[in-house]
Amino acid sequence: MGNLKGSCLCGEVNYELTSKIVNVVNCHCKFCRSHSGAAFSTYAALPYASLIITSGEEKLSSFKVEEGEKHFCSVCGTPIFNLNSKYPGACMVYFGTLESLGDIRPKVNVWWESKLGWVDSIASIHSVAQGVERKNA
Repeated sequence: MGNLKGSCLCGEVNYELTSKIVNVVNCHCKFCRSHSGAAFSTYAALPYASLIITSGEEKLSSFKVEEGEKHFCSVCGTPIFNLNSKYPGACMVYFGTLESLGDIRPKVNVWWESKLGWVDSIASIHSVAQGVERKNA
């Protein structure tokens, strides 16, 4: 497989990863849930030097948090990557922004003690291949 590529939802920010992903993590901390708007955040960890913004760098915005910086597209708001002072030289790329993932999958859940109570039962709930049909009331 060649270099992985990714982008934000609107396509203004595009990037390429020039090294292998070191780890894929599901983070269940309150901050990641709030920042992503989801039950947990999944990201790929890799050396920061291997994240190359190929277009739209001027559209990247960031904000500082206690442990680092969060970078996102200023047009559509898609979170792209994080830097964390606990992991110097590394970055965490939001998994949902990557294309052609193949068989790459999360290897660990972190901040498991903070997970939402229903996360354990996700695999057992009713699943549909695409969106649910709307029922008329």
